[in-house]
Amino acid sequence: MDRIAFGALIKRKRGEARLTQETLAGDVFGDPGRKADISRIENGHTKPQEATIQKLCDVLKISAAEMEPIRQARPAAEQLANIPALSREDLQNLAARFELDGVYTMPDGELRRLLTLKADEHRALKSEVDNIDDGLIRLSNLKAAAQDAIARVNLDEVEDLLSRVQEVELEEAAKTAELRANNALLRGRVDQAYRILCAAADSFAAVDLLEPARRKILGYAEKIMRHDMRFGGAGLPLSVEMMRQTATDDLRSLNAWLWAAGKNTEAIGLRNQGTRTDGPKGADLLAQAVAAYRAALEVRTRADHPADWAMTQNNLGIALQNQGTRTEGPKGADLLAQAVVAYRAALEVRTRAYHPVDWAMTQNNLGAALRNQGTRTDGPKGTDLLAQAIAAYRAALEVYTHADHPVDWAMTQNNIGIALQNQGTRTDGPKGADLLAQAVAAFRAALEVYTRADHPVNWATTQNNLGAALQHQGTHTDGPKGANLLAQAVTAFRAALEVRTRADQPVQWAMTQENIAVALLARAERVDAQHPRDDLAAALAAVDGALEVFDPENMSFNYEKATRSRADIQAAMDALGDEATEA
Repeated sequence: MDRIAFGALIKRKRGEARLTQETLAGDVFGDPGRKADISRIENGHTKPQEATIQKLCDVLKISAAEMEPIRQARPAAEQLANIPALSREDLQNLAARFELDGVYTMPDGELRRLLTLKADEHRALKSEVDNIDDGLIRLSNLKAAAQDAIARVNLDEVEDLLSRVQEVELEEAAKTAELRANNALLRGRVDQAYRILCAAADSFAAVDLLEPARRKILGYAEKIMRHDMRFGGAGLPLSVEMMRQTATDDLRSLNAWLWAAGKNTEAIGLRNQGTRTDGPKGADLLAQAVAAYRAALEVRTRADHPADWAMTQNNLGIALQNQGTRTEGPKGADLLAQAVVAYRAALEVRTRAYHPVDWAMTQNNLGAALRNQGTRTDGPKGTDLLAQAIAAYRAALEVYTHADHPVDWAMTQNNIGIALQNQGTRTDGPKGADLLAQAVAAFRAALEVYTRADHPVNWATTQNNLGAALQHQGTHTDGPKGANLLAQAVTAFRAALEVRTRADQPVQWAMTQENIAVALLARAERVDAQHPRDDLAAALAAVDGALEVFDPENMSFNYEKATRSRADIQAAMDALGDEATEA
């Protein structure tokens, strides 16, 4: 009997039946005072007796068929090694071991992804625990040597050996603390992991005043942050708090380089928090990140620390770009310009010859900032900025090749496609058509790597981007060729909906539904339209679906845009009806 899986089933069924601990205990034992026994069964502390199990099944209306998978459950370690083949029931039971929330409503794909990440962490924890004996043997040898030195009354040697014993004991205690923190993170207990790691780092103050700061800045904060980036939670604010308590003026006076590293880590946490947070609060977090990066650059100068200077300039550029893309008007344009300056500064050190991968990454970032600048800028200046963005992306592809860096290559191809599409939509005549054709080719290239099987989210995003480029091509192309391009656009949008489902990604689903509606409207309004009434009816259904998701208060821009699209579709439908009546 898998008691944890059984406990998870009890909780799930109890919720469905609207039972409380008291009523469940009363029905099973005839005594509401035995509530604790139910809790202990759920938490796996008590082996349920067969009669108790049967009574619980009767009360919860659990069939023998539902119970059998739990009776015959494979060991958890075996399940972790075979996540793709697990049933939904096994996935939920395995998730209960890691105390994951929301698993009963989570889509299978997302649940398997989370459990795969947890399995990786579980294997790492097992490997670390297996290596505990090595440190204990070393400690035992040092103690034996100290005992021998005492017997020989060699007190200098005793002091040296005992000092080493203390250091090893602290190191072993810290390793154990890190294992405890990893175990806490496996169960999503970030606050507990934070406290354990802070205490472990602080214990080293007895032997080295800087060691607590080194451990927090160069390892522990990143561990907490990385967990948040994978699974969400409180890791980012806690990592920022750890850095603010550590990277103080006192530390700067003792070790300026370490202080600057702490400010950089603090800024990373603030930036990631800011990108996840809407409204003024998110903008403030990004501003704090920019300030922290600029503080780090007071120490990380190009003259003294060129590699760190370039990395921080790149990170500063990302934060400024994030600020700029969510800030309207001249202020947003200025922030994007500052991001471009920061990226170009980083490229003074991150050259292709000496740092090819970092150079390509920064070129890609530069391209993104230039593209955002270009789309906000009218006239020839905007066109030139988009051309510079494309040049930066193409430079990145000199290193990000399909053979050596396939995922980065696909990402950059997708980025080039977006910039080419932006150029094409604002360029008239054959030149604009050629730019749109290049955009389509770039998106199709990205899809060679971004397959639905291996990269479903990126595949769906690129399919949606491909659909938009094909739609623009189709609306500017006469005759059967244009109609065919619009048909391809609708096909690409509908492919995206295979992943962008309303249940899993409601906002992306709604945006793609609106894209379908606009493409169908464009096809219905062509002089050579084959089935305009059918296209308009399908367009109306698609945009109505989008409007069910777009909240007029919190998504006013999307709601108003979709409402205008619906009015255009309805007007076309009404006009088509009038024409039919006149005929």
